[in-house]
Amino acid sequence: MKVALFSESYLPYLNGVSVSIRILHEELTRRGYEVWIYAPRFRDYHDPYPTVRRFPSFTTPFEPDYPIAWLLAPRLWREFRKQGFDVVHTHTPFFVGMAGASWAKRLKIPLVSTYHTLYEEYLHYVPPIVPKSLVRRVLRWHLKRYYESVDAVITPSEIGAEVLRKYGVQKPITPIRNPVLPFPEVSKAEARAKLGIPAETWMLLYVGRMAPEKNVSVLLQAIPHIVRGCPNARLWLVGPGPALEDLKAQAHAMNLSQWVHFTGAVPRDEVSLYLLAADLFVFPSITESQGLVLDEAQAAGLPCIVANGGGAPEAVDYGQTGLVVEPTPEAFVEAVLHLTRHPEERDTLRQRAIRKRELLSVPSVVDRIIGVYRSAIALHAQGESARVG
Repeated sequence: MKVALFSESYLPYLNGVSVSIRILHEELTRRGYEVWIYAPRFRDYHDPYPTVRRFPSFTTPFEPDYPIAWLLAPRLWREFRKQGFDVVHTHTPFFVGMAGASWAKRLKIPLVSTYHTLYEEYLHYVPPIVPKSLVRRVLRWHLKRYYESVDAVITPSEIGAEVLRKYGVQKPITPIRNPVLPFPEVSKAEARAKLGIPAETWMLLYVGRMAPEKNVSVLLQAIPHIVRGCPNARLWLVGPGPALEDLKAQAHAMNLSQWVHFTGAVPRDEVSLYLLAADLFVFPSITESQGLVLDEAQAAGLPCIVANGGGAPEAVDYGQTGLVVEPTPEAFVEAVLHLTRHPEERDTLRQRAIRKRELLSVPSVVDRIIGVYRSAIALHAQGESARVG
């Protein structure tokens, strides 16, 4: 099978979408599939794979690290139409995803799309001069129109499927959580030694983008109260993002430097070390469609404390592998201190969480995605036959 993946988010930009595409690409390639990737061009970045194609792009002052593709790419189109793809899989419904959908329709190629993101939760990035109510109406209209035009939809959670159905999308929707990569064979003590984290530290960890919608400031407000109840507690905030400097300034103003550690962007292998080294994973975001990092944290054996909103509660099986709390500093303080004082409950959560290694293994998840590809190909063929008839 020959597959074309289209996405606005792809390497070197790191988020859940780009990581999931990289995993899908590598596993399909390992199985003998031919996979091409279409994404925006990043300045001074050279792709390690020969089948990655880049759209001409531009940046905006609102998100300078996130290039936006030009839809007009005649050279890429001429090459694309000669490839003979069996299926097109888009991962975003905007510029690159629109190009992928348009090209698939023009060549009558089966089209699958994954709805990764709850886009309405990101309207704060819209410039203030544009009325958000207008943007919301246009966004809903576009998402319904886009996902109704494909042969099959994948969502990483039930919450994403519910949102699309609320918009009026009636095409087949299959919830498939994103896969989790295997972890290195490293013990907790070894991981801490490599990272320079003392053995006696009670390590709280957040991994993700430092952005307003992630609600990270809740953790900064909570940590002084957590330390009063657990003096060895320390908070690591791992990841880059547009709010990183503001969060550092907030931590400095609150005199949190001794308790809070910002790492900025770190290599993927080092993220695994942080996950293996930690005691608890804390996640205050209420805007996730899935929260891939929550599955990674659980696969590393970490009990999770997550805010009650978006798809995060679904990720921890509504309290089976972690605690679901209100998105307030007080709620996080209470939950963290509760688990520090109840090791038996903490160990039960850890044992349940670590099962994610098998349930969300790369082969298992990609098997399901291939099943959607085959269903889409069959549905597309039936539709074409009906149109011809």
